[in-house]
Amino acid sequence: MSPRALLLAALAALALPGCGYRLGPPPPLRGASSVAIPVFENRTYRRGVETDLARLVASDLISRSRLTLVETGADLVVDGVIVAMEENVLSEAEQEVVRESSILVTVEFTVRDGRTGEVVVPVQRVTERESFVPGIGESIRSARAEALKRLASDIVDRLEAR
Repeated sequence: MSPRALLLAALAALALPGCGYRLGPPPPLRGASSVAIPVFENRTYRRGVETDLARLVASDLISRSRLTLVETGADLVVDGVIVAMEENVLSEAEQEVVRESSILVTVEFTVRDGRTGEVVVPVQRVTERESFVPGIGESIRSARAEALKRLASDIVDRLEAR
């Protein structure tokens, strides 16, 4: 083989991963067509967040994924736990009036085979932070809603990347 042909073959081999081709076995989610999203477990003291997040993940999946959402008999099941939700004051005005604050939400999720129960995607940890300014009408509730939307999007992104 000539040096030029060898160089072209090497460049083609390097370009393959960029074109979506992979060497080795397919990712564990390939071939799955349905997914179930049970209500996430909530280890925080803030109630209702678990159903909000599960609803947002389901909605995001429906709108932009190739996976079909089902309640039973799914190829995949996404189990999640909201492990932390904390508010941090970022700046204060005089007399300890909060000027800017933020909420930090951390979720761990895993994906298992709906037929066998075998874990196909090990625990993934996702964290989102959203700032809010009470002085202009923003609240912890609006910041929480935005953080949960971004978490749902992050979870679906990771499912689709497989």
